[in-house]
Amino acid sequence: MMKRSMSSRHRQKGMSSFGWIAVFGIFALLLILLLKVFPMYYGNYQLKSTLETLVMDDRLNPKSKKEIWESLQRRLLINEVRSIKREDVTMKRKDGKTTITVDYEVRNSFIGPLFIGAHFVEIAVIDR
Repeated sequence: MMKRSMSSRHRQKGMSSFGWIAVFGIFALLLILLLKVFPMYYGNYQLKSTLETLVMDDRLNPKSKKEIWESLQRRLLINEVRSIKREDVTMKRKDGKTTITVDYEVRNSFIGPLFIGAHFVEIAVIDR
């Protein structure tokens, strides 16, 4: 009798259907998370590259906040970054340097009433 219970225990191999459903559910949640988080970080990457090109633009007057904002806005529009608003951007001029700080938050819905958010701060300095 003992031999029969041991042999039935050794015959079970693989995962049960509940195990497969759990693995699939975890994989699906991670995939949804990736699809919601990636655009936030990609937008921040686009903002960084936009600020780098803004700093390198010799035609830009670093003393004019309006000109800096309009140039930044055009470049963000081209790069399809829509999460930056005027109130997220501050500009300060001191000692011949213009410091542009972009401090913003992005929120995306996740599942139902839950959301995923990120807070980014990017700084660029125009030294002229």
